[in-house]
Amino acid sequence: MDGPETGDAFGALLQAGLQDRAATGVIERDDGLVTPHAAAGYFTAVDEWPALERTACERASGRVLDLGSGAGRHALHLQKRGVDVVALDPSPGACAVARAQGVRDVREAGIEDVAKLGERFDTFLLLGNNLGLLGSREAAPRLLAGLAASAAPGARILGANLDPSGSPDADHAAYQQCNKDAGRLAGQLRLRVRYRRLADAWFDYLLCSPAELGELVAESPWQLAHVEEDGAGYLAELRMRDRSTT
Repeated sequence: MDGPETGDAFGALLQAGLQDRAATGVIERDDGLVTPHAAAGYFTAVDEWPALERTACERASGRVLDLGSGAGRHALHLQKRGVDVVALDPSPGACAVARAQGVRDVREAGIEDVAKLGERFDTFLLLGNNLGLLGSREAAPRLLAGLAASAAPGARILGANLDPSGSPDADHAAYQQCNKDAGRLAGQLRLRVRYRRLADAWFDYLLCSPAELGELVAESPWQLAHVEEDGAGYLAELRMRDRSTT
């Protein structure tokens, strides 16, 4: 029997979720671990969001780029508040859903393509643990530099992530140890979304502690200005360094 067809599985899941919030796919890790991935979380109302996500949206100001915008819940909330926001996602299906939800400015692109937009932003939002889009210790400096190239003076990144170090799950602990043995950060993940017969391409996703994040940005145009923690989750604020002193 043939395996899954490579395609826009994440987008297909969200398109199904637009009609039926019970639609569910899976996230597959490269060691074979499979976990359910429900569409419903991408359509939640503001009062259902984690407190740190609400805090980030309250602090977003100026021109905002919502990276990994999915179904557009954060961008739509900001738009309703009168914020100038651009929703960015590499999934064509996710972009179609965000537009159907009412988000006016949606771009089909990934975090690695931000500099190609040729536009400037005051706030970069990376919510839903999307600081993980930094991918790896090797990829993070290049991606952070790309964001800096599109940053207005005084710009900041407001990003959420999970500290993986406290996970009691034996499968996660074994995977993290393999990463350490290979010289990678413990929380580096290789993932893909699957929905019905579709599977996305594999991608890297990085869970890291606030201390590890500080190390990742140390040689970048950004500095870690503030961290708010809520259990294993946290919201980090990165600010552009003073270019006159770098």
